[in-house]
Amino acid sequence: MRSIKNIFLDGNFMEKAIKKLIEIEHEAKRLVEEGYAQSEKIRQETLEELKNMESNINEMANYKIEQLNRESRLHADEKIKKINESTEKKIHALKDYVENNRETWENQIFNRILER
Repeated sequence: MRSIKNIFLDGNFMEKAIKKLIEIEHEAKRLVEEGYAQSEKIRQETLEELKNMESNINEMANYKIEQLNRESRLHADEKIKKINESTEKKIHALKDYVENNRETWENQIFNRILER
């Protein structure tokens, strides 16, 4: 069996050890670069996902705004329709009132003029 001293003094062992250390260092660099690449990929994917989410939120908000506008217009149109109907009824009632009382008012006015 070889002694530890002999193993270290053996040039072949030292050369193998140095090569192994260099391999380990290269592998470590590769892993670090891979980690950075994966980190960047995840960052880009996250940004893309955020853009998509923002776009979806904007679309939903625009749809909701349009929906509220339509409902608001329908509600306003319904109120206007009721106001117009009520106004027409009042105008018709006033016309009937005037028509029914015209002769009476004409007679009252005529009598007042004659009494002077």
